[in-house]
Amino acid sequence: MKKRIAMLAICAVTVTSMLACAKDTDSQDTDTIEVTEQTQEEENTEKEYSSATAPEIAYTSVKAEGYDYFEGQVQCLEITDNDHPELKAAIDDYFSGVVSNFNAGIDSMNEDAKQQNEEMGDEGYEMKYSENITVDIQRRDNKVLSFILNDYTYMGGAHGGGTFTGVSFDVGTGEQITLDDLGDADSIRDTSKEYILNAIATSSEEARANLYEDDVIDYKEVINEQFSNGYQPEFYLDDVGITFVFQQYDIAPYAAGMISFTVPYSEYDEIADRYTPLEGASYVISLSNAGLNSSVDFDDDGQLENISIVNTWDEESDKNYYILRVDDEELKEESGNGSWITGYFIHNDEGNFVLLVNDGISVDLYEVSNGIEAKGHMDTTLYIEEVTDSGFTLGEHFYDDNNVGYWDNEEQYGFDF
Repeated sequence: MKKRIAMLAICAVTVTSMLACAKDTDSQDTDTIEVTEQTQEEENTEKEYSSATAPEIAYTSVKAEGYDYFEGQVQCLEITDNDHPELKAAIDDYFSGVVSNFNAGIDSMNEDAKQQNEEMGDEGYEMKYSENITVDIQRRDNKVLSFILNDYTYMGGAHGGGTFTGVSFDVGTGEQITLDDLGDADSIRDTSKEYILNAIATSSEEARANLYEDDVIDYKEVINEQFSNGYQPEFYLDDVGITFVFQQYDIAPYAAGMISFTVPYSEYDEIADRYTPLEGASYVISLSNAGLNSSVDFDDDGQLENISIVNTWDEESDKNYYILRVDDEELKEESGNGSWITGYFIHNDEGNFVLLVNDGISVDLYEVSNGIEAKGHMDTTLYIEEVTDSGFTLGEHFYDDNNVGYWDNEEQYGFDF
């Protein structure tokens, strides 16, 4: 799920080993001191503060350059308005830490890659290690700024691997949100674990087949373990609930990608209203790529409905299909050989919709408030850039000379195509 972002500035900074995403060190230290003093003086009242506006943000990017066997970059966030000084300082500090950790590993990765190339002895092939850290915004309003940090590393072999970190900040205070801030942390863990296990159990057989369930690894044992002894998987707050993220290979093979579960706020006995969105607010969620159930409240009546999109292959016909399931309703359509459908659920003032995207091929829209009704179809050679509660953007994705990704030839659509 991607929320619309006020993109005020994008800049790329080319450096060697000492990288920084935010401001220079002197000005950053000064700001940190000022914020600390203000927080201490207003400690009793500032905790209850809620910002009147969502923060305006921009991306910055830094790149490692000058290494023979390593390449990589870090994408960072920056708060660009003057209305959120505490959040601005906290975001600067957070990404300074990310960049510091990135810097600390460059020399060793470059040396290891050099040694591996020498051992391979193939003069016609040069392998580089790489690390690329990107940010994917999940929620941005006057209460919460949350995102996923995706750290993708390649160190030889058929493919690299990603590590996903969920991060949520209080927009008013700039503090990073923990489970303790939301309520009774142990109760939240227990409720979340049971919800996730039930979501899997009620998902389709095709979806459950994507998970480990054998004598070596059993997804149920892994989930129970990760929610034990005061721990939990990575998590962040979005517009629907608390989303927990399992890393690659935790409960499913690499091909299943990142598997996450969103536990609706309504599932918890007590949850801090401070961080829950307004009732009836519009939102967008990404449906599980593994085909597992997501649960949403279609009409704000407190009742949750299951929804999923499953990509499957029929052996007898040798064709690819997608299956859209909304509670007891089901739609099965051919998707084309090699195709992969990505799904988004949209809840807005007009109703409940599912947008199905076959990148570079087609986009389909269904109204799902009462059954599954086709509302629109388009063929396209473009890729999905973002989906909001009022429409979506398609475009072409490129990389510049500094290996920084950007979108071009963008086209915006409402849900009336």
